[in-house]
Amino acid sequence: MKSVSLIISALALVASTYFFAVDFRLSLETNYLIYMGMLLTLIFISVVGIAINLPFARFRRPKARTFSYNSYSRDRIRNKSFDSQFGMS
Repeated sequence: MKSVSLIISALALVASTYFFAVDFRLSLETNYLIYMGMLLTLIFISVVGIAINLPFARFRRPKARTFSYNSYSRDRIRNKSFDSQFGMS
């Protein structure tokens, strides 16, 4: 669901940026100002949507389990040669 939201946000950003660039002109007409304001609002909403969903879309590598040969570690993995070398039992 997060990836669908990310794709929709990206498409809305591309479309609204395209229409903003095509229709941009220096004008003080009320309808034009409202239209450009709505396009800017849509662009900002799309950027926020992308910023929220981007961390969830990144591929995460599975973290390797760290092996601990510390005698004080509760979850340590037993290593016979290491234990015999340092006198641990």
